[in-house]
Amino acid sequence: MPTETPSGSTPTSSAALPPPPTSAFPGLACDALVPDAEVASFLGAAAAPRPLAIDDAPVLQEGGSICAWVDEAAGTSLTVRIVGDGVDHWATFNHWYEHTDWSDSVGEINGTMCSDGACSVHALDGERFIEVDSAGLDDPAGTRTEELARAVLAAAPVPAPAESPSSSAPTSRSCATALPVDTAAAHLGAAATGASYVSTATPSYHLVQDSLQRVGGLDCRLLSADSHELVRFTVLPGGAWVLREDSPVSAVDSAGNEHSTQARHGDDWVRLQSPGASEETTRALLAELLS
Repeated sequence: MPTETPSGSTPTSSAALPPPPTSAFPGLACDALVPDAEVASFLGAAAAPRPLAIDDAPVLQEGGSICAWVDEAAGTSLTVRIVGDGVDHWATFNHWYEHTDWSDSVGEINGTMCSDGACSVHALDGERFIEVDSAGLDDPAGTRTEELARAVLAAAPVPAPAESPSSSAPTSRSCATALPVDTAAAHLGAAATGASYVSTATPSYHLVQDSLQRVGGLDCRLLSADSHELVRFTVLPGGAWVLREDSPVSAVDSAGNEHSTQARHGDDWVRLQSPGASEETTRALLAELLS
């Protein structure tokens, strides 16, 4: 039976927990990617590094690096995510948007999009795939964000060779297998009549979601017949390192849900949210997910 740690946000230094993932860019410091002076020029002098949140974990699990800065008073932010084995990410990005005029050639930055004061840039350079998100800037065409993305790629080192796939790599799994609809409905009652799982994908590409899928993870939403979210759960294979005291991400759950709980399942990290349900029901659903 896989080990379960109590739900909550307290990290642990237990030797039984897996170590944090190995980066494809060992020793890479954020100020080497974007110098402090450049951050100040881009966001303002009051901008400061943002600690990595637990939702950043899938990119780190894939060996990527994340750097983030924010000026909360000004409402500006910048996040840089980079992975070393990025060819498949670039292909997924292009397939998602089906922009046949966007080249898939190495070194091109063609994935620049802006909306509602926020810009995203995606690019492939060699094996490196980069995602740069900015918000709150006067950059309607994304020109400044794209220039910064080019500078980051110029500063980023060549990624270390990827490790050979492990024979114990996560196998294919599905939401309905992890937590069957009937099982969830038994705890949720009449509200779950006609419930079904739907895709968590949004009308845009996000490296975090793509990385979660690449490492064999799950992000599942169970909706009622009238489209209300009943349950949402995330499974990050090998991700129990997020609960360590020396974890590079905060183990505090930032899901913003009144009834949200997380646990260790073997070497996996699991989070479950059940909007509108009681704490008792949420814990019961988590127990079913862990069984």
